[in-house]
Order: sequence, then C-alpha cells, then structure tokens
Amino acid sequence: MSEIAILTPIDALIQVSKEAAKKTGEDVAIRKVSFRNAIAAAKEFEKAGTEVIISRGTLGLKLIESDLGIPVVQIPITGYDLLRTIKEAQKLGQKIGIADTRDVLQGIQTIESVLGLSIEKHCVIVPEEAEAAVEALSKKEIDVLIGKSIFTNKVKNNSIKTVILTSGVESVIQAIHEARSLIEVRRTELKRTKELQAILDFIADGVIAVDEKGVITVCNPSVYSILNLPYDSVIGKQIDDILVNSQMKKVLSTGKEELNRIQDANGVKVVANRIPIRHEQKVFGAVCTFQEVHRLQQQEQEIRKKLLHRGHVTKYSLNNIVGESEVYQKAIEKVKKYSQVDSTILLTGETGVGKEVFAHLIHSFSKRTEGQFVAVNCAAIPENLLESELFGYVEGAFTGAKKGGKTGLFELAHQGTIFLDEIGELAESLQAQLLRVLQEGEVMRLGDERVIPINIRVIAASNRDFEKMVEDGSFRADLYYRLNILDIPIPSLRERILDIPLLCDFFIKELEPGIRRNIKGFTAEAMKIMQSYHWPGNIRQLRNIVERAMILSPEKLIDSETVLAAGGKDFSKLHVLKQHSINEVDEETKLQNYEKEYILNVLKQVNGNKTEAAKILGIGRTTLWRKINSL
Repeated sequence: MSEIAILTPIDALIQVSKEAAKKTGEDVAIRKVSFRNAIAAAKEFEKAGTEVIISRGTLGLKLIESDLGIPVVQIPITGYDLLRTIKEAQKLGQKIGIADTRDVLQGIQTIESVLGLSIEKHCVIVPEEAEAAVEALSKKEIDVLIGKSIFTNKVKNNSIKTVILTSGVESVIQAIHEARSLIEVRRTELKRTKELQAILDFIADGVIAVDEKGVITVCNPSVYSILNLPYDSVIGKQIDDILVNSQMKKVLSTGKEELNRIQDANGVKVVANRIPIRHEQKVFGAVCTFQEVHRLQQQEQEIRKKLLHRGHVTKYSLNNIVGESEVYQKAIEKVKKYSQVDSTILLTGETGVGKEVFAHLIHSFSKRTEGQFVAVNCAAIPENLLESELFGYVEGAFTGAKKGGKTGLFELAHQGTIFLDEIGELAESLQAQLLRVLQEGEVMRLGDERVIPINIRVIAASNRDFEKMVEDGSFRADLYYRLNILDIPIPSLRERILDIPLLCDFFIKELEPGIRRNIKGFTAEAMKIMQSYHWPGNIRQLRNIVERAMILSPEKLIDSETVLAAGGKDFSKLHVLKQHSINEVDEETKLQNYEKEYILNVLKQVNGNKTEAAKILGIGRTTLWRKINSL
C-alpha cells in the first residue's frame, strides 16, 4: 500500500493529482470518494499502512475532524488557482461572485487590485453556511459563481453559471511534498518515542509523568511492579488517585523540585524524586522517579561486597584480634592511640605477623573510617606498572593507555587511608614520588601537567631492616624518616607463646565451616609441641598448620602425632618432645610409621590426588612420590 493517498470527490482533481504524483516520483494512491464514504475510505487506507492522507476543501476539513490516527494534509488554493478560475469565469459572464473562507477571499482581493476587477465576495466560516452564502450572492444578480463544489452544488438559479475552484498541479505537488516531510518527521518522532520507551521499560526505577493538571501521561512497567498496580490502569488517571500523597500537585504549583524524599507509596516504602517540567519559564508538567528502599539497601550491600573484594573497605575488626600477651596488647594500645591522628604510621614485623590486619584496625578506629581503605602490595605489582597504578594516567600517556585515562590509587584513597605493604620493595624512582605525595599532599597523573590535591592517611609496612637499607643506600633516608613518624613494631609469634592456644582455638572455629570437621581442640601434648616450635612464618604459618592438622586428625581432639605430621619436616626436630611425653624407645622408627600412616590417610581423604596431598602435607610433589615409593 502507498504511504500517501489522495482522496477527492472531484474528477478534475483526480487527473491533476496523477500528473503531480508522476512529477514528484512518489507512489501515491489516488481515489475518488463521496462525502458520505470518505472517512471509511481513509480508515481503509490507514489500516493498510498509509501514513498521510491528502485532500482539499470541505472534505479535507471533514477528514481532519474525524478520528483518523494519521495526519491529513490540505491541498492549498494558490494565487495561480484563483487566477485560472477567474479567467474561466470571465468567459461565462461579467459579474462574478465567490463564497469561501477568509484566507481565500484575501487572495481574491489581491487579484482584484492587480487586474482592476470587482468580484462579489461572501465569507463563510463553517460548511453549514454554504447554502445561505450562495443565496446571498444570487440576490446580487451575479452571472457566475466560483468556488468549491460545496458552494457550486447549492446554486438553484439556472441563470447563474458555475466554475469550480480547484487546485492545479503545483498545488498538489506542494501537498505531496508536505506529506513526505510529515512522514519523515513522524518516523523520526516514532523512533525517538520507541527509544525513550525502551529506556523507560528497561530501568528499574519507577517513572511517572503528569501534565499541568496532574493527569498521568507516562508510566513505565516498574511502576506497576513496585506499586502492585494492574498493567495499563494508570495512564489518563489523576496522580493522587493512583499514588497516595504523591506531592506532584505541590511540585506543579511551586515549580520546585523535591529530591530523595522517603515516603510510603501504596504500602511500599520508596525514595522519590520529583521535578517540574518547564518550557519558556512555564511549568507544564512534572516527573516523579522512585525506588524501593528495600531494593536500594540490597544494592548498597552488593556494592559493599564488591568494594570489599577490591580491598577498598576495611575487613578486619577487633573480633579478628586474638592475643592476651602483654607485648601484643601494648601494640594494640598503640593502634588505638595512633589512629586518632593523621600522621603517617610505619608497621614493622616479620612476615606473617598480621601487618595488614593492624592497618585495617587503624583505619576503622580513625575519623576516616567512612572513607576508602585502599591496600597496595608494592612487591606484588611489577615496577613498570606500579607507577601508573599508584598515580594513574591520562589518555595517550603511553602505548596501551586506556581510553579516558585511569584514576590512580592515591586519588581513590582521597579522604581515606592508603596501605602500602612491602614498602621496602619500592623502586628508588617511586620513593622520590612517594616523598612528594607525603610532603605536598598532591599527585600528578602520568602524561598530565595538572596537579591533583589529595587528603589521605598513609600506613606503610615492611619486614625489612630500614636502618640497614638507609645505611647501604637502597632506601631514601628522607622517605624513611617521613614514614616513621609513628611506628608500631608487631611482635612475632615467638614473643607471644602464651597466645598460641587462643589462636589455635580461633582458627579452628574459623576453618570448621569450610573443612566440615567437628574438631574440638588440641591435646595437651600436641599443644606443647605447638608452643615449642619457633614459627618463622608466624601467624600465617600457624593457621596453615592448624588447617592441615584439622584435615589429618582422625579424632575430634588433635593429638601429638597429627601435629607432627601436619608440621612435616619443619616439625621433625620436635620429635624428642613427643618421645618424652609418650615414653617411646625407637623414636625414629615410630615417627616414620606415623608419617607413613598419615600420608596414606591424607591420600585417602583427597581420593589419591597427589598434588592436593602434597599441599596438605607441606612437602613437594617429588618428595611425596619418593615417600610413597618407600612405603
């Protein structure tokens, strides 16, 4: 079906329309219709896919006023049309009359002044005045009546000739061009409407728009689900009939927005935002968006989980601190005291003593607890990448730089805390840049000339001997003194032997859900062995051996044999303690027997997976193969 259709009751206009369509190259459907069946014909075209109807005169007005869902374009009456009709009328008589609308009559006046003519005119406002207009002109004894067919058909005096005022090819061409433009505009608007509808349908927020009277004009699907309303039951209704205490009328009257207001909407607690819609300083509507408070809380929890995974919030608290020894409690007291100021803190201690746990505690006790906690392991990131990670970069700073650049970790920690673990591994060039950050409180992204001020608390940590590093020149003295304003030496596990039973119990409770073993604790003999070991790996090593012992233990209480097996070669020198406690004669043979027994036990628990067994036993896979072959 054609996109454009011309409907007319006039034969002459049919031929003119065909000629105009041919000149424009448009595929135009042209049909002769009567006044009676014109609307039915137009609806038939609409149903078949026609996008614009073209008509003229009274029929055009009738179609415009109908309930068609597509636009109607009127064929204009141009000056050429009027002049051509007047010339034809002059051939039939001298006294000419015309009845039509004010616009057409104004065109007649222009022609009169140019040609020196005098034409009787009668202005018609509505079609129902046609018969009265013709009668009035007849009384003026005109020879010829010109006008549209609605007027010429009313002539009853046979002495009066008639010439139908019709449109020429140029007028129809003009109407066809207007119809094509209208089609393109409507298609563009339809595309935008569909895009907007797709956006509204997709977003989780409820969206309601009202006109200046508070009648709902737009409503997305989320509104129905959030407010538990039947679908398509909202459009055209008053907002206050649908949403109790909507406050939209207030926004319409005051023109002031209302943001982040918590309210009860039809029994659902929501956070609502209401803004006026303005045009030329006039409020002609308003939009309300809202979200369920429950959903917002869920989203916040998810975000916090993701941030926790990224290490940007603290994940340790006093609940993670286990230790009653005096030396350890003194360190904790320093944490509580130092956290109240913003001075830089240096945490020192052997590998595995829990320096990161202390850093988390300092942040959580500080006034920055609501800010970001950014943890960086300086030894884990390659030197060529660490600079861009810490300071960020702008687009094009180097080959492979991400489009739009990247925010550095120092910037991310603004108003919060940055924890620089293994600070002793920092390259000399980065030491100088870090010193500037500490002194000036500002950073500069790679490839940028702009200085970015930051407000951060720096906590550094290392297991290195800084004084020796400063002495041999591998670490800048000025940076060391800048970092070491407040220092917290964290005691090794050897210095807090009395805390080992407490730590073992803590790890058993922490590990039990994952291991699914109902372990009650250690025997007295097993604990003596645990407290006799020198623990070079400190708390991290202790946790690993407790986990291994839980897996190996055949009983609910972990005994000395299990501890020795769990400790592997690291515990081999402690077999004398076991010999004294159980009064064995051949300790070497007995230890080998226990070793074999537990190797077989571990292999059984992991279904013969030698790689997993080697991890649990704390030995290499090659060593495990050798031991298996000797069984």
